[in-house]
Amino acid sequence: LPVRVRHAEPDRGGLVERARRVAVHGRRRREHDFLDAKLGHQLEQHDGARDVVIAEEIHQHLAEVADRVRRETGLLVHVNPGVMSAEELALLRTVSVSQGLMLESAADRLCDQDGPHYGSPDKVPSRRLETIRQAGVLRIPFTTGLLVGIGETRSERIDALLKVRDLHDAHGHIQELIIQNFHCYFILKVKV
Repeated sequence: LPVRVRHAEPDRGGLVERARRVAVHGRRRREHDFLDAKLGHQLEQHDGARDVVIAEEIHQHLAEVADRVRRETGLLVHVNPGVMSAEELALLRTVSVSQGLMLESAADRLCDQDGPHYGSPDKVPSRRLETIRQAGVLRIPFTTGLLVGIGETRSERIDALLKVRDLHDAHGHIQELIIQNFHCYFILKVKV
């Protein structure tokens, strides 16, 4: 269920009802889980567009949606809400069986000017790695992954894999590692 809030006052009732309808439909189809409750980029400015998110409320709102889906359908909820604090991870742990955040890359240079992650503070590798680490500390089953072909080098891919391995070795919480090919839907200038 991709959810991107673009209003100063999110329509909680409409969003919750939409999530419930999707989940009920999935339950009728004998699905067992409700994957990809997403928030999009939080408080991020990219190419002049800004997603307005009430940061103090958005994780509570997602928790309400996930809890309602779980209670009303019995589906197992997995959430991918982006970079989070330990408190936000813990809140969502109460209503989800697992969580996720794609590392994408551990290469800081991709955040430099002219890089594909420039101007996207939630794409900074150290922030993503810290979220993944905190999930491990909290013993949250976690999915992560790499985005291949966005401008990283072979050695940067290996470095990212080793960082994920080290986090898993320390905490034992990585349940899935996704290797996803980058597919450009628009022209993106990438400095390699």
